[in-house]
Amino acid sequence: MVRMKITFPLALLTILIATTATAKSRMGEYFLGFGYSMAESGSDDREADFLRLTAQAPNGSNSDIAVYLDYGSMEQNGSDSSSWNIGADYIAYFNGIGGRSARLTPYLGAGVGYLDDERPIRLGEDGFTWSLLLGSEIQFSNSLSLHLGGRFFGLWSEFGENEFTADAAVTWWFDAFNGVSLEYQRAFEAELNYFTLKYLYSWQ
Repeated sequence: MVRMKITFPLALLTILIATTATAKSRMGEYFLGFGYSMAESGSDDREADFLRLTAQAPNGSNSDIAVYLDYGSMEQNGSDSSSWNIGADYIAYFNGIGGRSARLTPYLGAGVGYLDDERPIRLGEDGFTWSLLLGSEIQFSNSLSLHLGGRFFGLWSEFGENEFTADAAVTWWFDAFNGVSLEYQRAFEAELNYFTLKYLYSWQ
């Protein structure tokens, strides 16, 4: 995990040095995301690896539809257990606020999904899930942006079984089609930290 924490800042620095600016946002765009995620707990010996696939497409002038699939395994006390999570989100965003140095695009959304953990990783039980989303994309340049947001989600069958995650992601677009995202997520109830490196492919 120490190697991973060192690699992420170095990867971001390399991207900033090696690329040029091209106008791009993650809102109102068609794109696919292919990512690898590592997770660790701050309270015990849990460690996990996940493959994360995402797709997003415009649904209107100020809304997107996003779908995702996470699959991986978690190691605890010397044993592995599998986990997968699939879902779809409706995201409504608002006109950008700000000037040339930083432009905010707030959004809110809702989603549904299905979670299947061999042992409790995200929630205490498996089943169909609901989600509420809130956040903003902050564009610093034509190709560099920061995403800050949160997701509150839980089980349809047991509303007392829920979780809140805080998300942060730095996205850098090499050109109009290719980009990379470095992402961090904190799951508060599960006490897990997720670190993700994701390749993005976009088209219009």
